Parts: sequence; C-alpha cells; structure tokens
Amino acid sequence: MPVCSGGKEDACTNGMKLISRYHKDQAKALRAWFEWNEPSKEIESTNLDPSSCSRQNKEQEAGKQQSQTNKRKEAFDPALSALLFEDRIFTLPNNADLVFGKALPDSVDLVMDRKDLPKENWQFFENCPHANPWILPVDRFDPALGALKENKDPVRTHILMNTSMIDEKWCRPALKPLIAPEDEVCVLAFSFFDDTKTLADWNKQYKKGQGIWYRSNTDVFFWYGLKENQVHWVNYFTDDVIKMQDAIRNSNILLLTGGAPDLMMKRIREKKLKKVLKDYQGLIIGYSAGAMVQLADYHITPDEDYPEFSWQKGIGWLEDFDVEVHYHHSRIQKDGMNQAYSAKPKPIYAIEEQGGMIVAPDGTKSFFGKVERFDQNHSDYDL
Repeated sequence: MPVCSGGKEDACTNGMKLISRYHKDQAKALRAWFEWNEPSKEIESTNLDPSSCSRQNKEQEAGKQQSQTNKRKEAFDPALSALLFEDRIFTLPNNADLVFGKALPDSVDLVMDRKDLPKENWQFFENCPHANPWILPVDRFDPALGALKENKDPVRTHILMNTSMIDEKWCRPALKPLIAPEDEVCVLAFSFFDDTKTLADWNKQYKKGQGIWYRSNTDVFFWYGLKENQVHWVNYFTDDVIKMQDAIRNSNILLLTGGAPDLMMKRIREKKLKKVLKDYQGLIIGYSAGAMVQLADYHITPDEDYPEFSWQKGIGWLEDFDVEVHYHHSRIQKDGMNQAYSAKPKPIYAIEEQGGMIVAPDGTKSFFGKVERFDQNHSDYDL
C-alpha cells in the first residue's frame, strides 16, 4: 500500500472515524482506500447452513461477493491515494482549516481522535510514510451532522505562572483539570539569553541528561500521568522551520519557558512562527517570560537583566490586562506598575512566586496562589 506497509494496514484504521461527504476526487479515493483496507468493511456473508445451502445459492453468493470486490478494486486508485496521503489529508488540532479550508457540506474529512486509538496503533501510524496523523478536536466534530463545525474562534486556555514546578502541591488542584495523561506537550525553549550562542550552549540548558532546565520542564508532567515521550522539545539550533511548526501543531499543550521575553519574541519572528502560534488551539502554559509573551503588550520592570523600563510586543493572545511577574512587593516593581498603568490603564496582575492565573477560552479569569490585581483602586497606585 502507498501508506502502510509490512502487512499492518489494519492498524492504521483501527479506532478512526470516517466522515464521508462525496465530492472531490481525493475524497473518493480516501473512502475507497479505507473500504479496501478496513477489515470491518468485508462483505457480509449470508451465513447459510452449508448442509441446506444449494450449490446454486453458494455460486450466487460467491458471484455477489466477487462483483462487489471488483467494484471496490475499480474505485481504489493507488496513485491518487498516494498523492492523497503525501498531502497529509488528516486533521490536526491547530491547523485543520489550513489543510481543508473552510468546511463545506460536499467535502470529505478523516476525523481521528487520539483517545479512540490504541497507543500501539498510534505509534505505528506515526511511522507510516507520508501519513502523519493530524487529529481534529472533538469540540469541532458534530456527529449528528457528520461534519466539521466552523471554527470561528480558536479554543485556547492560558496558564500564566513564574515557576515550571507545576507538580507542587500548591498548584496541583488548579491545574489537574486541565492536563490529561494522553496530552502531547511541545516545549518552545526560545527564551534563553544572548550568552547562549551555540548548540553546545543550548544543550547545557535544555538537552536531556545535560541541560539544567530539562527535568524541571519535563518530569513535572509525570504527576499528571504523562510519559517522557509525550514531551517534545523544539530545538532552536537544529530543527528547521517546518519541523518546528509541526511540533507546535501536533501538540495540545504548548509550554513557553522562562528567561528573556524580548529575545523569545525575536526568535519567534526569526523562525516565522508567529502565525502558527496565533492560530494555536489547546492549553498554553507560560512561566515568567513565557507568561509575558502571551500578551499583546507587556512591560518590563527594571531588574538585574533589564536596567530600564520598557514596553514590548508579545504574541497577542491576551489583550485586556498586563502582568508583573516574580512579584515580591518591591518599590521598583510598584513604580513599574504605576508607570505601566499610567501609559496603558488596564489591570495588571502581580503574580508572586507561588501564584498563577488561568484564562479560559471565553476570557474568564481565575487565580491560584498569591496574585494581586493592580489598578487605580490598589493601595499602591500613584505612589
């Protein structure tokens, strides 16, 4: 077969949901491929007792099966199916519309839910040439219509914190409902400072077995039931742009590391990742710098790394508030918040080390640990 080899074609179809809406040639080829390779599509037998079944009935039944088999063979076009799978006509949580365009009533899509596919088959499917599985989120599938729902607004949940230690007791109750054992995590470690200039430098920070930040951004997911092979790191120095984009799109948790927020944004623009990030759907977790860049605009209060106050542009997912990270009630932080609020009068959430906030897809905000809201009603306003 053009997609799966080694006599394991059935592994690729087990657990999938096929929504058939006949129109395009590729859609017909896709349906034909699955009818030809799906064991459950075998022609049903009449199940007559051989002792009472006449030779004529047997011949008729055999002829009927052969006729239907021939029709299925005629419908299956290997060349067209190969093209179909090379174009990867599978859906992914974050860019289904890029593949299919706007869902139309006469189009066809293959919908596959990771939760419905046994892990061993999922691993096999990932190894099928030209057939990377792209999964459609359940909330965009309407089983009553057998169609995709139009995705008017991306579905995202945001977590903003200071620390990567999400397995600590103080934050578990807030985060546990948001992280599932079957999730796939993409770690976008672009926030390193300018003294990281080479792959060797990067490895000292993030590589497994060597990097000082590897375990604190990987092992912390184990408490939630994830395994190490479900946490995927984007390597700024070795991965090409396509690989980076695929890593982001194939995840449903995006982790933005702490460090230098302005340099993180510089590298995101350099690698042309801003659009794929803007379109992202799923759970976004950001620590410190990774919390700041989730905003449209964020301020930097002077500290040991940044000697001057400044405004910076973020990815732009969140627009109606600002944050002060690593808040410890210092005078310089209070002055920074006053300066920021006077320039852009919107709430500033001051997040202490053991503090965090969650922004739901509808914009609703909730808080855990120690977080203060700074505005004109705060006691430290306009000191």
